[in-house]
Amino acid sequence: MQNPLAMTDTISDIFIKGIVRSLKRGRQVRRRLPEGGLLHIDRPLPFLVLFRHPAGQPDHATADFVKAEAAYIIAREEQTPELRQLIGEIAKAMADEFGAFMILELLAAPDDSAADSSTFRVLGPEEALPATIRTLKNELASIKISNLPVTVTTASNQTLLEGPNSLMSEEELKKHSTLMLGLELKPIYRQAGSGQVYPLLQRTLRSHVSSAIKKAVFDFVRVQTSHHPKHFQALGRQAVVPAVWRIDRQLTSISDQFRFLLLVTPINADEAWEEFRVKRFREAPNFHYRLMPIDADLLKRKLYNIPIEKVEDPTLAYLFRDKRRELDKTLTMLADRNTPHFLYSSLQLFGGVDEQLLKVAEGILAAIPEPAREKDVPLIPVDEFATLAEREIAYLKSQYPALESGVDIRKDIVGLIVSKGRLNIGTDAKIPRHRAEALIQHEVGTHILTYFNGKAQPLQQLYVGAPGYEELQEGLAVLSEYLVGGLDQDRLRILAARVVTVHHLIKGCSFSDNFLRLKEEYRFSEETAFNVTMRVHRGGGLTKDAVYLRGLVHLLHYLKEGNELEPLLIGKIRQEYIPIVQELIYRQVLRPVPIRPRYLTDPAVQPKLEKLKAGITVFNLLEN
Repeated sequence: MQNPLAMTDTISDIFIKGIVRSLKRGRQVRRRLPEGGLLHIDRPLPFLVLFRHPAGQPDHATADFVKAEAAYIIAREEQTPELRQLIGEIAKAMADEFGAFMILELLAAPDDSAADSSTFRVLGPEEALPATIRTLKNELASIKISNLPVTVTTASNQTLLEGPNSLMSEEELKKHSTLMLGLELKPIYRQAGSGQVYPLLQRTLRSHVSSAIKKAVFDFVRVQTSHHPKHFQALGRQAVVPAVWRIDRQLTSISDQFRFLLLVTPINADEAWEEFRVKRFREAPNFHYRLMPIDADLLKRKLYNIPIEKVEDPTLAYLFRDKRRELDKTLTMLADRNTPHFLYSSLQLFGGVDEQLLKVAEGILAAIPEPAREKDVPLIPVDEFATLAEREIAYLKSQYPALESGVDIRKDIVGLIVSKGRLNIGTDAKIPRHRAEALIQHEVGTHILTYFNGKAQPLQQLYVGAPGYEELQEGLAVLSEYLVGGLDQDRLRILAARVVTVHHLIKGCSFSDNFLRLKEEYRFSEETAFNVTMRVHRGGGLTKDAVYLRGLVHLLHYLKEGNELEPLLIGKIRQEYIPIVQELIYRQVLRPVPIRPRYLTDPAVQPKLEKLKAGITVFNLLEN
């Protein structure tokens, strides 16, 4: 493989022969060209995207558009004689291999072009290959950008084939079975005159244009060449430059320096309960938290020193920017722990409770009767539950030997928490025996499984957690409880109670008000009401507990639409990331999922999965 950071080369005969030789051997080529140019060909492909800086007027904003592609050249107009030979030899070699070749040149319309000129102008042969040109035109026309109407026109590509800046004549194109197209962009992404770039608009437009180019190329290659990609996204970049892995590691390093849930979970729950009870539920208890092991301001400085702007790939750059925003908000929450500001950051990170979700929660509490409490519900000893969890971890490890997990029994934990791929169990955890398998699948079969499925991927963000992953993650975990027959009335009522409590927290209700509402209006036991209220009010107001029911509702809708469950287990992602993950799989950046939960191999679970795909609501989950 060529050194991606190779020194600048002159476009000589020897240079061109080396490029062609590497392509014929199936290698990636990434070489610096004179005066800041770049040649990047991910692998032998039957297309090439080109941008030439206008003579004496570098246009880096438009050049950035081609960097999203798997095969591109950025050069200068003055280098046209050398480019003519370079591109001609590449086209000939790739046409020999694939049967045909396509060149698409990107151009920016002059800044002084008419204000009412089209947003895009497609330059192509008037009669040949109308389907490819039509695909490009239709995809560009479908772009939606707020307050910016998009128009597309077509014109002949003769301007690309004639004159001193032409690369290949019409005769040469026919000889090498090569299609030459042009795509002229109205430079709405920069200010006329000053050339100042509007980065958000440029980023959005670049993503749309890249998708349109891939779909047009896909139409061309599947009809005209021997190359048959499964999907248009398979024409995207597979090779990842070192800067991507470096930035991925830097973001992960910051995320790994703290355990958010542990830092916002009280360590004196038992003492706080006694204090609250002694004061007859009139005063909020004093919660104590672990000492803060980080300086949020210093970590934020490191976070924003990460040069995400150097990532050429728009999909990966989006993932990294998304993660940076989430880490910023998380660090703000930790800095504001136990203050009123904590709640505002929590709303930004985890969201609140909309009217529809509140109706579902209140409907559950109204429709599902309070279960008759048995005085002596059989509990499973913590040690025995830990043994079951270890056994399930061993089952996951049998599928993926690199899995390194375990169980820790701790005095400073209430209930069950998975952190950094390990299960933490409170020494005083009260686990009903009939719920043991459901909780195993919730904690081990979902949280630990997705952590290590993510860790098996080259992109570390999949195990660290994509922003907003909690909703889908908890929805999957609760659904696993249903699939193994452990989702009971108590559990569903608690999930609904959390939503109602978060709603009233946001409305300004105190700890005591929320506790008494659960105890007196919804008839929860004092201990359960306290635990729910504590979880919601911890840290200063944590709205995360609403995501369990919200995630379950959204997941049921997702399955009803005919989607599959297994792709969601690739790591800690949110539902909106599914197209991104699928794109990266098509591009072979991501690998197949190595670990499957036990319940997906159980024939007895299949009827339940079919029932979910047929479409059921949360209220039907308790039906036999």
